[in-house]
Amino acid sequence: MADKKVSQLTELTTTAAPDLLMIVDDPNGTPASKRITIKNLFGAVPANTNFSGAKNVITSANTYYAGNVSITRTLTANVVKVTFGSTPSSNNATSAGMISGQIRFTNTHLYIAVSNSIVRRVALSDFS
Repeated sequence: MADKKVSQLTELTTTAAPDLLMIVDDPNGTPASKRITIKNLFGAVPANTNFSGAKNVITSANTYYAGNVSITRTLTANVVKVTFGSTPSSNNATSAGMISGQIRFTNTHLYIAVSNSIVRRVALSDFS
């Protein structure tokens, strides 16, 4: 492998936890080529990662998040996709399994948890 450039290596299109990557440790000090597994690289990222500070920006043409995403300040986006949900079981957010700020919609209503105890609903109608 010492006689090949990285760009000449076969491309890997899927990864597994034990796969190895080459990494340069301490590039601004005493650089050393080392290896790291995919598991060790991404396993160091906590499951519940929080961004904090005055301004955190994630820029991407297509960024998708699966699971629960919590935004405690302001979300600015060209498009926000809210997934079709189910009718809350009651107007009590806690009983309905909702938290303050959560939005659900059905074919007939939009539901917004305005606090951890209150769900408001708006009827949807056609417009022209």
